[in-house]
Amino acid sequence: MKTILLSLLLCCTCVTTMYAQHDEVSYSKNDNEFTLKIKNSSEQVSLTIKGDVKLADDDNSIAELSRDGSIFYRKKNETIEVENDAQGNLVYTINDNRKTNLSEGDKVLIKDFVRLLINYGVDADNRVRRIYAQKGTSGVLDEVEHFESDYVREIYLSYLLKEQKLSKNEMVALLDKIDQYLTSDYYKAELLDGVMSSFLSEESASDAYLKVVSNMTSDYYQTNTVNKILNTKLTEKQFSQVLAIVKNMKSDYYQAEVLTKLSNNNDISNDRFANVMKIAGSMSSDYYKAEIITTALKNKSLNIDRYSQTIEAMENMTSDYYKYSILTSLVDEDIKDESAWSTLIEYAGKMHSDYYEAELLMMIADKMPASETLKKKITEAAKNISSDDYYGKVIRAVEKRT
Repeated sequence: MKTILLSLLLCCTCVTTMYAQHDEVSYSKNDNEFTLKIKNSSEQVSLTIKGDVKLADDDNSIAELSRDGSIFYRKKNETIEVENDAQGNLVYTINDNRKTNLSEGDKVLIKDFVRLLINYGVDADNRVRRIYAQKGTSGVLDEVEHFESDYVREIYLSYLLKEQKLSKNEMVALLDKIDQYLTSDYYKAELLDGVMSSFLSEESASDAYLKVVSNMTSDYYQTNTVNKILNTKLTEKQFSQVLAIVKNMKSDYYQAEVLTKLSNNNDISNDRFANVMKIAGSMSSDYYKAEIITTALKNKSLNIDRYSQTIEAMENMTSDYYKYSILTSLVDEDIKDESAWSTLIEYAGKMHSDYYEAELLMMIADKMPASETLKKKITEAAKNISSDDYYGKVIRAVEKRT
């Protein structure tokens, strides 16, 4: 399993990657000097590179090394050192033998060594451009399969996203590669940030994008990436896909952030409302639960089922303050169905706070349809109030209705 640690220290950037249990790689850049260190205890491999390395076009040798650069490579009992002489020519020290001209055996050794450099992202920026020029997008995507590191894969995939104009099919293929080969949510999010919103209007691209988000494990990165599509109205399929992502989040905070934006920017049909309420009902925070429900209830075109669905979502709430803030959103004088008002009155009668129960019952009494049945229900619910003062206020509010 790969673990990524990113550290930003003023002018120094360092990335340490565990490729496998015995394979540790660190990349750092300090004052524009690049350093790569590799240690693989299982294969007895170590590699240290200082400075910039440019690989030959055939990927079999080193073309250039920055003037003050150096390379030291050891695999078991074999060593390779590379540096520049005074004239800027590459000089190799292979197994302690200094050479400027390489034998065929040396070239084979160097070729294997260069393959290692490629696998760890050395000269990746130049190499991905070369591959793209020769083989196009498909060639770059095929190359990504050969790497083990998310760090290196991200370099190649990022080139396509940031520097090339992709077709819809190419974008879908790239998104599939992100989902298939990247394990780090950080790198997934970095790449998804480069996806133009225009692609997400296409169903196939949108499906591929949301699949990547769905397979992330971090609520933080899921929220940041899914937000990209929440500023416009979603199709039914997209809405359902986003709800599925939110349902599996662990954090009430991030669930609320997505659902609130989703409700504000989309028409909330009866089916959508019912699904949002199911997620709200599973949340533990009264605050975020109330935020989601009250936002969804702003849509006044919902049918009367919203009463029972809302109250069901509130089942485990403990705060009368938040209960009150939600239930006042249900007091709608345009609703004439007595069963909906009965449901609301019954729930109001179960509140623990005399103040909030009385305030809510008085509001209901003022807005509900004229009905002897409902008046009796409010009178019965008010018996739960222990304060004579609040109880009297409710009864007087009921008696005002003729």
